[in-house]
Amino acid sequence: MITFLFSLFTWIAFLVLLIVFFLLLLWMWSSIKAKVPFIGVPTKTLKDIEKALNINEDSVVYDLGCGDGRVLFYLYKNNPKAKYIGIENSQFPLLVFNVRNWFFKRKNKSNISIIGKDFFDVNLSDATHIFTYLYPNVMDDLLAKFDKELKRGTRLVSASFHFTTKREVEVLDLKRGKWELAREIYVYEF
Repeated sequence: MITFLFSLFTWIAFLVLLIVFFLLLLWMWSSIKAKVPFIGVPTKTLKDIEKALNINEDSVVYDLGCGDGRVLFYLYKNNPKAKYIGIENSQFPLLVFNVRNWFFKRKNKSNISIIGKDFFDVNLSDATHIFTYLYPNVMDDLLAKFDKELKRGTRLVSASFHFTTKREVEVLDLKRGKWELAREIYVYEF
């Protein structure tokens, strides 16, 4: 009996390690494929992001490169009537988002969805609010798309990174430490 339990425990441990190894490979592969690593926005910044976005029940909120969806889930909890759309092209964060959303939808009638595409290939014309946590060169590459697709009055909030050629309407200094992520929030109106 003891040998059977030991053998069973060994197989379970092996399967757990195999799953962890597979998830690590998926994470590494998706980071290489997407050319950017998945770095989630710090959770202590979520309240500041919500305040800067200033959403209401008629809002259509996009999170470009939404990762695990933490911004969208946080926003939903405080304003469940708005529509939330995440766009993520990387496989590992997409998997995490879908698992999280499946559990979340079991408890809530949520209107959070995800598009598994490159955000350059998604029409954003229905957006009233956009959140980004993207590198500066990506922000600048998106500017022409935003100018073409976004309707007047669309609010864009970016954590840490700003456009080099567009002036923000507001910059929130979050008074974070020198080495902390998301120390500023940039607010733009289109």
